[in-house]
Amino acid sequence: MPAPYEFQIPTRIVYGRHAAAQIGEIAGRLNLKKAQVVTDQGVAHSGILDQLLKPLQDADVATRLFDEVEFNPTVQTADKALRHYTEEGCDGVIAVGGGSPMDTGKCVGVLATNPGSATDYLGIGKIKNTGVPVICVPTTAGTAAEITDIAVLNDPIKKIKMGIRSPQVAPAVALMDPYLTLTLPPAPTRDSGLDALTHAIESYISVNSWRVSDALTLRSIELIGRYLRTAVHNGNDIEARDGMLTASLLAGMGFHNTKLCLVHAITLPFGGVYNMPHGVSNAIVLPHAMEFLLPGAVSKYVDIAVALGEDVEGMSERAAAEMAVEAVEQLSRDVDLPAGLAQYGVKEEDLPKFSESIAQNFMVPLSPRVATAEDILEICKAAF
Repeated sequence: MPAPYEFQIPTRIVYGRHAAAQIGEIAGRLNLKKAQVVTDQGVAHSGILDQLLKPLQDADVATRLFDEVEFNPTVQTADKALRHYTEEGCDGVIAVGGGSPMDTGKCVGVLATNPGSATDYLGIGKIKNTGVPVICVPTTAGTAAEITDIAVLNDPIKKIKMGIRSPQVAPAVALMDPYLTLTLPPAPTRDSGLDALTHAIESYISVNSWRVSDALTLRSIELIGRYLRTAVHNGNDIEARDGMLTASLLAGMGFHNTKLCLVHAITLPFGGVYNMPHGVSNAIVLPHAMEFLLPGAVSKYVDIAVALGEDVEGMSERAAAEMAVEAVEQLSRDVDLPAGLAQYGVKEEDLPKFSESIAQNFMVPLSPRVATAEDILEICKAAF
């Protein structure tokens, strides 16, 4: 008999339009007196922080700003943020932005109570001590880093991208306000939205999926199909922004429990070696990986096609399943996704080496059809 399914989200979720106004109350419940605000330059100059700092000030919570996070944050940046946290005498972290600031803030949260540097904890289950309280405030709709127990970092010296994965990494609170995503430009809206779609699809077809995760991820796919185009091309539409933030959350709740599979296994080296944006790499590889995986999840592909708005009435199951791949490709075209990996500096001569290492990734056997190194190479060439 298969092992019992488990489902857990350790993070408290506070969701709603204008929910940002509650951050002072939330920080107070966590007994924060001086919080480090971790973000990037884009968020720091967007006006978003004003909506958070005022209620924190009103709640007598002092703040110290660290705004040096880059996309694909490095282990060196995480260590620098920790030094700032310690020097300023902070007692908690508020991470504001996309996946990069949130992952960096989550790292600081556990590094504050565990000796050593970020490099020491790359891997699974290496964190021993409970971290300090971390509040994550997403300003993008895609990564779901606000609820996950992993913080992904680049090591530019070793040219690898790895995560610190441990239950202690999960934030204490995710404060989610769709109004904070209104200023996100079209390109990162597209990239983060397609990242959420990848999360939802991979979780839905994962061998670890079950009825509870399926309900979450299929609804996520439906919302992305309904709202991503509008969010990209009319970013001031709050209904579309709200729908995409909900979709990202639902996908995150799903994959936090099922884990991900082939697409994420393939794209991990591209971030480490080429510093390629995570959402873009996933989105480019997704339809090509889906074509390979289809025979292992035909009925679920039919569900995906329907969730993305395709009319499959009268089609054979196989033909209807193929519509899922076509729907993903059409959605990517509609939001102006760049055509291939080569545009981001990926070198074709590197693909065979990558494929061999990717085939050993733990996410590969979580896929509904297990890929060999040769299969992975063909997928990468198709996405090139």
